Amino acid sequence: MSYTLQDFCAEIHKILVVENNEDGREKVRQRLEKLLTNETFVEQFCGSDKPVGVHKLNEDPTTGAVVLSHVVGAGTMSPPHDHGESWAIYGQAKEYTVMREWDCADHNYGDGNVTLKQTREYRLDPGQVGLFNPGVIHSIEYPDAARFVRVTGVDLDRIDRKAYNLKHKTVRTIRAESADQA
Repeated sequence: MSYTLQDFCAEIHKILVVENNEDGREKVRQRLEKLLTNETFVEQFCGSDKPVGVHKLNEDPTTGAVVLSHVVGAGTMSPPHDHGESWAIYGQAKEYTVMREWDCADHNYGDGNVTLKQTREYRLDPGQVGLFNPGVIHSIEYPDAARFVRVTGVDLDRIDRKAYNLKHKTVRTIRAESADQA
């Protein structure tokens, strides 16, 4: 019997209830690798017949973890950004994604002179999974028709995050959607 989305969600729930820390995130990363070996899952949620967009597959009401499938139309390169206080695990389903990590040399964001230095670059091919811990500045680049599954510690629309502009050496805060509703 194949490892299913339901199996994955049940296991990561158990892991994160006990170990919502670096060790637990690594276990979740390993479980996502296992899930991506299920060709039926990949076709069902990341297949070529799926509409372009980000699709929420599960949100755990206890831990807050969210499982999303990303079905890409046109390829792109994201600007460097973080996920605030959340972590993110990316698992490649189709095509590839180039992952880059960055270090911010100057955390004095107010002067408009933010300098980032790339510290790491690697490529995720189908079945491979990468992990960004909370606060890690990263960017991703992928071709047309790429597909990946992302697991985050919380719904990112509910927390503030930062996005960096390399050309202008600036940073802006992406405000939580929930802040607009307060």
